[in-house]
Amino acid sequence: MINMEKQQHDVLTFASPILLFGASPIAELTPHLLDEFKNWPVIAADGGVKAALNTGFLPQAIIGDMDSVDRLGDLPKSIRQILLSGQDDTDFEKCLKLIDAPLIVGFGFLDGRFDHSLAALNALARLHHDRPIFLVGANDVLVRLCGDFQVTVNIGTRFSIWPLGCQHFLRSTGLEWALDDLTMEMGRHSGTSNRSTANRISIAAGKGDGYLAIAPLATFDNMLKAALQLA
Repeated sequence: MINMEKQQHDVLTFASPILLFGASPIAELTPHLLDEFKNWPVIAADGGVKAALNTGFLPQAIIGDMDSVDRLGDLPKSIRQILLSGQDDTDFEKCLKLIDAPLIVGFGFLDGRFDHSLAALNALARLHHDRPIFLVGANDVLVRLCGDFQVTVNIGTRFSIWPLGCQHFLRSTGLEWALDDLTMEMGRHSGTSNRSTANRISIAAGKGDGYLAIAPLATFDNMLKAALQLA
């Protein structure tokens, strides 16, 4: 087991997008959705290793403080165990700090305990890079963004915009409530329950801390395609 507190330089670098498992419950729909990722590199955040193995995925590594994994010695020997014992961040945030990939797709971070879901969103707000993060839950998918975004959806689709701090928008098309020259700030102004008025939503983002685009699970394929285009 590697103690990463003594090896902060040891970053897991991937040229392709990766799949990340968390420990929150995974919806019954997930096995079908996970078919998209059969050939992707896989990492587990602490107890997320159980979900990965139970859905047929063998992680390359497990990252975290290991407080949610029973009998680490029984895991397949090929899974690299990276111990990060600090308590100032969550296992999800530990993974985000350690993984360098063009896109991270995460299952098991938005459902279950509400405080865990809030912690996942807080981790997204604390990121210092501009790469997209795509999270999948039982009811919604979201993309963490730091720039422009375009996606195809059905007309009338719920499409929420949430700032991760303070975020200015230059303009948008395809939304009922346009984002033109609008500044959103966490705790002050957000875009809950906006909706599409066209089959194509386009957002031009200005300076800011980044934002979330949140849509129903039914948009999974199109939202994933849009996130991959950013990678």
